[in-house]
Amino acid sequence: MVHPRAGDQPLVSAVARVLVRRLFGLGQRLIALWRRFWRPDLVLWLLVLAVLLLPLMMLSALSKATVAQMKLQADEISTLASGIRAYYADNVIARLQAADGKAVYSENYRNVHGGIPIPATLSIELGALFDNAHSDGRISYNFVSEYPFAKRVSHPLDSFELEALRVFRSDPQRKVFTQLNGHGLGSSSYRMATPVLMRQACVTCHNTHPDSPKRDWKVGDVRGIQEVTIRGIQVNGFGSLGLLVGYVGFLGLTSVAATSVFRNQTRQLAKVNQKLIDANRKDSLMASELVDQIRELSVFGHVVDNATFGIAIADMRRPDAPLIYVNEAFTTITGYSRELAIGYNCRFLHGPETDPAELEKLRRAIKEGKPYTGELINYRADGGRFWNRLTIYPVYGTHQERPEYPEYYVGNQVDISLLKQQAGPLSDVLIPLQSDFDSARKSLEQARRFSEGMRRYLDTATTVVPEFEAFLIAEQEAHRLLAAAISDLGEVLLKSGSKP
Repeated sequence: MVHPRAGDQPLVSAVARVLVRRLFGLGQRLIALWRRFWRPDLVLWLLVLAVLLLPLMMLSALSKATVAQMKLQADEISTLASGIRAYYADNVIARLQAADGKAVYSENYRNVHGGIPIPATLSIELGALFDNAHSDGRISYNFVSEYPFAKRVSHPLDSFELEALRVFRSDPQRKVFTQLNGHGLGSSSYRMATPVLMRQACVTCHNTHPDSPKRDWKVGDVRGIQEVTIRGIQVNGFGSLGLLVGYVGFLGLTSVAATSVFRNQTRQLAKVNQKLIDANRKDSLMASELVDQIRELSVFGHVVDNATFGIAIADMRRPDAPLIYVNEAFTTITGYSRELAIGYNCRFLHGPETDPAELEKLRRAIKEGKPYTGELINYRADGGRFWNRLTIYPVYGTHQERPEYPEYYVGNQVDISLLKQQAGPLSDVLIPLQSDFDSARKSLEQARRFSEGMRRYLDTATTVVPEFEAFLIAEQEAHRLLAAAISDLGEVLLKSGSKP
């Protein structure tokens, strides 16, 4: 073994690097070539082509199988007939000849007492048996020769039979002669001929028989041929062959249609992808604007969360219109945390002293999709009550089945309990005076009736002092103004007394 010298190491390393680079480049080119030709549409077309060629492949395979089967059957039948004939000649005729038996072997053995058939007769009759065994005529057997016995019925030899006799006599080593007509289907046929050789018993019989047309036979001569004909399998015998071919054709058409659909879908997907690319570009251009909008929304959200008045939003699309948002001021006013408020209808704020008439106004406004403003008593989470100045207004959506009905209601809550309490001292002073005001109203009413009576009297009197008439008119006007003032003050007292 020759080892590289120390000075050769750099050269070996350089050669190895070059070899590695070339191998890597070759691999890259193979991968590029693979990616170029291995496309989905190419694969699909190859699949369609394979499906379309499937009927031809099936017919070809079936034809080859049929031919092979015909060859096999012909060989089996020929071998069987040869074996029977040889056995009969060697073990029947030959033994009888050697033993001077009393049996008579003859081609017309049925008309001879003790007669037995000679080998040729046996072959012919076996052929009839083979033919009868196949009622459709698919398999037939014949024993033919151009030297038939004089009293034996024979048919003229055709070109195949004459050519087979010629080949066997010219080539003693030839054991079989065949001919295939067609391609294995329908009216196709496979003919096989094998030589019938003269044995010693056959030579003795033929050379001495009075009906033999030839009497110089020798052992090994070609007496004739035994022929086996196998006809092709009939298509109507297959039953499902036509259906199979039709199905495969339908499969091919379906594959072509699928290819068309696939290509259309591919074009549609390409269009959709292009639209998505354009949309992504637009989204990229709008990214800064969206960031600004998000910042603005964040500022607005901070303002709403930290507003000094309560804000609540109800989802009118959901059953029972639950709250979906409340700010910090709402939780402070009502005492209900967001966890306890969100998901429930705001009626949990109502209580025993909530005015039913005001609630009816509120419900009617919501039912009609209108805003509402009013004052009503509500209850906190700890059971304490407070005066709530409530304002609600609808928010309409753009995508809903009922555009005339709001999707949300936004409510603003202001606790006005302190204002109500500041109005309390004035009510405490005026309410005890209500009975005095009632008495004064009654007195004024009586004075008014008295002045009206005096007026009617003056109207009927013949002489009236002018100064008295002027006084009476001024007194009536003073009574009217005082009655109006007392009436207004009484209404104030009534309202103050009915409110806590």
